[in-house]
Amino acid sequence: MAQSSNPSHVVVGFFSLATAGALVTVFTWGGTPIITKFGVESVDVLSLALLRTVAALPLAVLILAALRCPLPWRGKDKWLVLAFGVSGVIGFPVLFTLGVGLTSAGHAAVVTAATPVFVGFLEALVNRKLPPPRWWIGVSVAFVGAVILITESVGLDSAGATWQGDLLAAAGGFSAATSFVIGARLTPRYGAIGVTMWSVVIASLIQLPFVLRRMDAAAWAAVEPLGWTAIIYLSAGSTIVAYITWIYALSRGGIGRMSVWQFALPVVGVAGAAIFLDEALTPLLVTATVIILFGVGLVQRR
Repeated sequence: MAQSSNPSHVVVGFFSLATAGALVTVFTWGGTPIITKFGVESVDVLSLALLRTVAALPLAVLILAALRCPLPWRGKDKWLVLAFGVSGVIGFPVLFTLGVGLTSAGHAAVVTAATPVFVGFLEALVNRKLPPPRWWIGVSVAFVGAVILITESVGLDSAGATWQGDLLAAAGGFSAATSFVIGARLTPRYGAIGVTMWSVVIASLIQLPFVLRRMDAAAWAAVEPLGWTAIIYLSAGSTIVAYITWIYALSRGGIGRMSVWQFALPVVGVAGAAIFLDEALTPLLVTATVIILFGVGLVQRR
C-alpha cells in the first residue's frame, strides 16, 4: 500500500517502528556532544563539523550502490533533495558549531531545544493548518522541562553569550527543522535511505574542498585514536544511521508527533555526561527529565 503523500496525516501507535526510529535517533544524536568533546581534543571544532559529513561519503556511496537507490533528480524533487542536503547535512552542523563558538553552552542548548517548535511552525505553514491544542500544551511542557534541565546542568549565565552566537545557533535549529519537513515529504517516493544517502553525497561534494583546505598532512597526523572514534561516530552514526531513522520516523509517524522527541536529546546528553564524564545527576535534573517525557507523552497520545 502506498504511503500518504502528506506525512503529517500518517497516524501510528506509540509502540511502533516510527517511535523506535525516533528513539534510535535520540540516543545517537544525544551522544553527539560527548563524542564531540572527545574529538575536539585533536581536531578543531569546525573541521570536525565538516568531517561529520565528508567522512560519511564512502559509506553513503557503498549503500547507494548496494541498494541501487535511484537518484531523486526529476522535476521539483531535485531541488528538494538539494535543499535537504544543504539545510540538514550542511546548514545545521556548521551554523550551530559557529554559534556555539560565539555564545554560552546554555544559550545554545536552549535554542536547540526550540527546534521542534520550528518544525511545528513550518509544518503549519506548509499545510496551512495549526497543530491541535494538545500539541501546543505538550511542546510547552517539554520546553519548560528542557530549560530547567539545561539551567541545572550547564547554566544560563549570560557571561560569554552574544546575540550573534544565539542567532547563529537559532539559524542552525531552523535549518535542521527545514530539512526534517523536506525529508519527510521525499521519503514516501524514494525511501528514507535513498533520500538520506543522496543528500549526504551532495553535501559531501560541496564540503570536500573546504576539508582539503583545512586538513593538511600535519592535521591528519595529529588526529588521536579518540579523534578517529569521534569522526567515525559522527559520520556513520550521527549523519547516516540517525538521519535515516529520523526521516523514517517523521514520514511514518507524522512530523508534528515525532519531532517532539528532540526534547529528549538533552536528557540523553545529561545522562551520558553523568555516566561517562562523572558529572553530577541532581534531583532537579531527574525532575526535569520527567517533565520533558510527560510533555512528549502528551503529544504522542492519540
